[in-house]
This record gives sequence, C-alpha cells and structure tokens, in this order.
Amino acid sequence: MKRFILLAFCATCCMGTQAQVVDDFDDFVNSEIASFDKFIDDANKQFISFLRNPWKEFDSKKPVEKRVKPEPVKPVVYDEKKDPDTTPVELTIEEILGQSTKESKQRPQGRVIDGGEKVTFDKPHKKVDNTNKRRQPVDTESEKPQPVVKPETPAPVPAPVPTSQPAAPATKPSCPNAKPACPNAQPTTPTTKPVVVPVTPPAVKPSAPTGELFTASSDKQMVNFCGQKVYVDKSLKGVCSIGNMRENAIADAYEAMCKADYKALVDDCRKVKKELNLNDWGIFLFVREASKTLCTDENAAVVMQQFLLNELGYKSKMARRADRNQMLLFVAADCQVYGHPYFTKDGLNYYNLTSNESCQFYMCQEDSPKAKSKLNMQVNHAPALNAGMVNSVHKNRSGSVAVSVDVPKSLMEFYGSMPQCDYSVYVNAEVNPSVASKVLSTLAPLVNGKGEAEAANLLINFVQTGFQYATDQEQFGYEKPFFVEELFYYPYCDCEDRSVLYSYLVRNLLKLDVVLLDYPNHIATAVCFNENVSGDFVTVGGKKYVVCDPTYIGASIGKAMPQFKNVAAKVLKY
Repeated sequence: MKRFILLAFCATCCMGTQAQVVDDFDDFVNSEIASFDKFIDDANKQFISFLRNPWKEFDSKKPVEKRVKPEPVKPVVYDEKKDPDTTPVELTIEEILGQSTKESKQRPQGRVIDGGEKVTFDKPHKKVDNTNKRRQPVDTESEKPQPVVKPETPAPVPAPVPTSQPAAPATKPSCPNAKPACPNAQPTTPTTKPVVVPVTPPAVKPSAPTGELFTASSDKQMVNFCGQKVYVDKSLKGVCSIGNMRENAIADAYEAMCKADYKALVDDCRKVKKELNLNDWGIFLFVREASKTLCTDENAAVVMQQFLLNELGYKSKMARRADRNQMLLFVAADCQVYGHPYFTKDGLNYYNLTSNESCQFYMCQEDSPKAKSKLNMQVNHAPALNAGMVNSVHKNRSGSVAVSVDVPKSLMEFYGSMPQCDYSVYVNAEVNPSVASKVLSTLAPLVNGKGEAEAANLLINFVQTGFQYATDQEQFGYEKPFFVEELFYYPYCDCEDRSVLYSYLVRNLLKLDVVLLDYPNHIATAVCFNENVSGDFVTVGGKKYVVCDPTYIGASIGKAMPQFKNVAAKVLKY
C-alpha cells in the first residue's frame, strides 16, 4: 500500500513538472511571436518616419531603343543559284555572353543616389509600354475566342522529310587553318551514326484551379487576374487613401495599412504566387491589380503596391512626379528591362514598370527594412493560367508536318504584360504543359530514328515555312520577343521568335545544345551536333556549333545568310 501511494505521488509530481514545462514552452513561443511582431512594427515605424522627411528631387532621361537597326522587312529566301554550296566558313564572334551577363553592355550606367544631389538616371533601351499596348487582352472567360490562325484539320503526317528540304551534306567539314580541328568532329574511323530517339511526352490537359482562392466569399475581394477570378482578403479595402500628395499624407496612408489587419492579404498573395505558379513578375502584376481593386484611386493604389511588395520582401520605391499630382512606383529587377525609365541604387536597377515616360520626380531615399529581394523575371515554372483556349494549326510548306495547338488566352495576356527582358528569359522559360505536350508529341514520331542532321533539317523546315513572317514593328508597333507559346497564338513572328522556338525544339527533341547568334539586326541559332555535320559554324568553348537559321527560308542547316558571313555576332549561351 505504501509503495502504491509513493508511486502515485511521484506520478503527480512528474505530471506537474511536465505541465509546468508545457506552460513555459507556450510562454516562450508567445514571447517569440510577440517579439517578432514588435520587430515588424518597429520596421514599419522606422520606414514611416523616413517617409515623413522631405523627399529629394531626381530626374530621368528619355528612353533609348535597344536595337537601332530595324529587322529585315521581308524574310530572306534561300536561292541556290545565288548561294551555291561552298566551303564551310567559321564565323567571327564578337563576344560570348552567358545567362549572368548583361546583354546590352552599351547602355549608359546611372549615378548612385546619395544626399540631396540631383541624379541622372540610366536610359532603358526600348520605347515600350506593354501595359497600355497589350496584344489581344482577355476580357472574360465567356468572351468568344478569336483564333489567330484559322483552324484546320491537319492531314495525316507522313514520316519522310519534305522533298524540298536539302539533304544534310555528307562531306566532313574542315576547320580553317587559323583554328584547331573542330573538337566535336567525328573520328576518321567508322562509328555508329547518332540516331534521335525522343521520348513522346504524355498528353496533358489543362485544369481550372480550385480551392479557397478561387471561391467567392463575403469576406473576400474578387481580383480579375489575366481572365482568372481570384478572391483575396479585403481587410485593406478603402483603408489606403491620400488627401494630398505631400509626404505626411502619404506616410499617414502607409501607417493606416500597418495598423490594419493586413497579414491575411499578404498571405493570400503568397498563396496566389504558389498556386498559379507565378514568377516574381506575376506576383508584382497581381499586387498591382489587387491594389487597384482595393483602393479608390490610382495614387493610393501605388502606395498600397509599395506596402504589399515590401511586406512580401521585394525592393520597391514610390515617387511623386514633379510636374503633376501622380504617384510612380520603381521596382528592382534582376535583369535588364528595356523600354522603361530606371535609376541605379546600391548596384540595382529600379524600373518604372507601368510607363515608358521619363520625368522629374521626388522620392524618399530610404528603403523599407523588409525590402530584401529584386524581381526575378525568369519563368522557371509555367504559369497555371489556362482560361480561354484558342486553336491554331501550323504546317510546313509541303504539308508533311502539321501541328495543331490550343493556347490559353489568359497566358497570352500575362506574357503580353511583361516588359522586354534579356533573351535568356524567353529561351529558358518553361512552356505551358498542354502546349508542350501537343507540340512535342506531334513532332517526336517524325524525328524518331533519324540522324541528327536529318532531324534538325526537318525541324528547321517546319519553323521556316510553318509560320508567317513580320517584324514586331509591323505587327505591334514595338519590339517584343515571343515566348514559345506566343508563336502559336499571333499571326506573325520574326527572327528572334523563330530562334526561341527552334532552340526549344532542338533541345527537347534532339537533346542537343543550342546557342543564339545575335547580329546587329538579326538573330539565328547554332547547334552543337554529336555527328559530323558540314556547314558554316562558330566555335564556342572549344566546341563546334553549326549555324541553323530559322529565318533563312528554304536553307538547310549549315547555311548562314550571305550578308552575315562576314559580320561578327554576339553568342548568347544559355
């Protein structure tokens, strides 16, 4: 009996000790949360005090276009009489630019903001306002799709290569004496010829997003984002308002949002980014649309944009125009963005992504302590925007290759909103799964079992003759490279668009490395083959890349346009 009483007493003591430990741990967690909230509050208080100080005046200069020479108005057509087979030429390289290299080294550098000194802002390289010049925007999902290319029922696709397509030269190219032997040339002893064995991707059907963010609710605010209805917390609706454009009024509006229940909206923004597979440009665009919906005027919406972007960790800076009562927003980006005024601070470029107009303005020099990251413009994951399908069919000239694709209009609106960036953004972007599945599954059987040169010729003939050519200036009035999906949506495309598509097809179907050749007014591709392929080439990193020009209509691989055989090209290697 005594033993039982002793055990019961010990158990009671242990339970009391355990309960005390749990209480202490809960107190510790609550204390840490309170400390974290206090840090957040202090950070906002610090920034608000900065906003109340007099803002400094800065100016910007007019934008400068990236390309000063227009592209050829018409595509160049291969003429065997004018350009007969000749000894392969090794083309000259001006410089080799990697993904981490700024493509436009010719742009002037801006001065760093310091003190109250007037600052000369850097000049962007493209006079584009993609926000005001979107191509075929989507109004609603119920809008009747207007296909860019009249849908046709593709004929059965035969396997042989088009008869009009030149056969790959059988002779082994010889490198010029000034250069060492081509490092990836085949040995003289007979070897097995590389054969393309692509894996046919499974069919992918787009699905509409589901869940709380896409379900209407009384405590939610609907935001129309690229044709997709998204519902987010509306606690900040009407909270941000500015009576005038002075520093104290703007600081008061920022402070009002800090005191409101804003964290649910910030969490919803994070969820939108995750569930719609958006890159940083996507979340910037969503924040802009949500702010416009939650605010009563555009100037207050800019203040809310800075607030939400700062809370999400992005570097952004609002400004007030000197010549009118208008708020502007500058956001730091991780790559060159063309066509938009920007300034440089601490080695980062901050862009006005909603306008191409340069002006004088006033701005608070200090940053929010929460602003840590710049916008990553790369599209590493295909956005899950699948509303409003538009069908188009593309056939090569002989009709032996035909691809029928459904492209989401909502995705086209999203890409139409993006400013022009470095070419790496377009070359490396992940393609919409349903578009990729349809394109690759249609072409994979046609190249299966063929040699690399024969397969590359089939693909280049399809890109050369299956798409209508027009410059961006003719089609849109401004320069904008395409993502892969856009070639299957718009009626025309130009040289850099074709190069992006051909690069995608070669990498995914033939598993070969591709570089872009960037001339002053033209872009082509060059492919590193495993088998011995004759033709004009460049040597990059000790490897031979054979020229494959998707805009040289009717020319086989290995043929550079005559006017570019003596012109140095920048090699873009991504």
